[in-house]
Parts: sequence; C-alpha cells; structure tokens
Amino acid sequence: MRYSRATQALEAVREQLTENRRLQRLAYQELGIARDALVTRAVAMYKHEDVSPLDAVFGAADLGDLVTQLSMVRSIARCDRDVVRSIESTKRELRDRAAALVADERTAEKLVGTCASELATIRGRLDERRAVLAGVRSDIRRLAADTAESAPAPSPTVEPPEPGGGTGPWWPLIQTAAGSNGVSARGMYRLMMVESGGSATIVGPGGYYGLFQYSPSTWSGSWNPWRSASITDGSAQIKATALAIRQGYGHAWWDPSYTWAFQGN
Repeated sequence: MRYSRATQALEAVREQLTENRRLQRLAYQELGIARDALVTRAVAMYKHEDVSPLDAVFGAADLGDLVTQLSMVRSIARCDRDVVRSIESTKRELRDRAAALVADERTAEKLVGTCASELATIRGRLDERRAVLAGVRSDIRRLAADTAESAPAPSPTVEPPEPGGGTGPWWPLIQTAAGSNGVSARGMYRLMMVESGGSATIVGPGGYYGLFQYSPSTWSGSWNPWRSASITDGSAQIKATALAIRQGYGHAWWDPSYTWAFQGN
C-alpha cells in the first residue's frame, strides 16, 4: 500500500513539474509579445524603434504637445518596467516551485526505493514461511500415511453382538446414546473396541483414559455436559462420545480409528 501511494505521489510531482515548465515557456513567450507590442507602439508614434524623452523634445510642436509626449513616454516606460518586473517575479516563483518539485521528486524516489526494499524483505519472509509450511504439510502427510498403515484391521472381536447372541457389557448404552444423537451405534461400538477393547478403566499411552481414550483436558472441556463425572465412567464416556461425534469431532479426535469404525455407516 505504501509503495502504491509513493508511486502515485511521484507521478503527481512529475506531472506538476512538467506543467510548471510549460507555464514558464508560456511566460517567456508573453514577455516577448509584450516587448514586441511596446516597440510597435513606439515605432508607430515616432517612426523609429527607440523612444526617449529627447525624442519627445525634438518631436514636440509646442509645449502642450511636449508635455503630452513626455507623459506618454513615461507611461510606456513605466508599463514596460511593470511588465518586466511581473515577469521576473513570475520567473523567480517558477524557479522556486521547480526547485521544490525537484526536491519532492527526489523525496518520492527515496520513498519508492524504501518501499521497494521493504516489499522485497516481506516477500522474502513470505517465501521462507511458505517453505516452512510446505515442509510441515509434507510431514503431516507422511505422518498420516504412517498412521494409516498402522490402522486397525476388521476383526470379529470389534463387531457389535448379533441379535440374540448376547448383549455385551456396553452395547445397550451405546444403542441408546447413538439413537439419541443420530449417529451409528455400530460405528461407536467398533470405535470403542479399537480404542480400549471395552475396558472403562484402561489408561493408554500418553495418558488417555477409558472406553474412548480421552485426555483429561479434552474430557473437562466445556463441550462435555458429563465432564463432572469420572473420566473412567463408561456410561458417561458413551454419552459424551455420541454427542462429540454428532458435533463433528470424530475425525479430529480419533482418526484413523474413527474412519475405519464408521466406514459404510
């Protein structure tokens, strides 16, 4: 943004400098025209180019004519001097303005250079961050691939009980919680068995607890209405997990186990 403003300011200064030069040339032309007009008037009056009081004395027919011609000579001379003074003043103003514009142009050029340097620095840092981000993404993809390779394979021991084939210790609670939250009971059961084998008191690597292997910080989060219950309370974990899956935390908290458990559901 600063680079753009500095560039616009520099262009404005250059345009103003060009305009002042044009006005200066026009003033010189006007000065020449004024001088030519004065000479023409003098020639018309006295039939020669130079007009002086002596010309008025020798050219006067009488005293009244002499006074009239002297007054005209003084008037012409005064007018000429006024025009010259005005033009000289204008020339000085134009020179001062031109100098100021040149100084402004140099300042703008310095600002543009500074902005360009800052922009190059910012782009360099951005490239470094992009490179770091690319490396992080590569590491994440590699880690995801390694994790996917170690994902659990389907096993009859992680499937829900068949109708009439026994209820299992947690299956009825999972069916109730899943139905209340509109999620797959079969997927929840498979996820539980992969995470803990159905043990509510198990402590996994890294300090994860219970049927669905929660960390204490996650379990005590404001999202969980059952956070006041023990983290090893199997019934509380089943209800909380059904709610978490309904709220969309499944992939973030349990993948790749979650993806496998809920495939086809």
